[in-house]
Amino acid sequence: MVGQTKARKAAGVIVQMVKEGKIASRVVLLAAQPGTGKTAIAMGMAKSIGLETPFAMLAGSELFSLEMSKTEALMQACRKAIGVRIKEETEVMEGEVVEIQIDRPALLGAVSKTGKLTLKTTEMEI
Repeated sequence: MVGQTKARKAAGVIVQMVKEGKIASRVVLLAAQPGTGKTAIAMGMAKSIGLETPFAMLAGSELFSLEMSKTEALMQACRKAIGVRIKEETEVMEGEVVEIQIDRPALLGAVSKTGKLTLKTTEMEI
């Protein structure tokens, strides 16, 4: 990026504050004239901060909509940026059911039951 020394320094300060935890649960809004490098600075900031930090780009034309207010457009962009990533690992075991044992609750009125399921798998047959 050529030029924009003051803007890059300011962006660096913001990135450092985010990394140090001094700015949390906040939104950074870059506003300036068209063609001044806002998008380039924002993308650089997002890459410097890391993938864990939500990032959304919003064009000025998206704010000036007849369908919704400017505040609602900003709120929607913030909601889109916040993503939930769920990683789940499962282990599937296939085999023949050999035994099912259901343990009855010891206390009267207890609703939960536990049990044990025994499988014969292909690994056991070898």
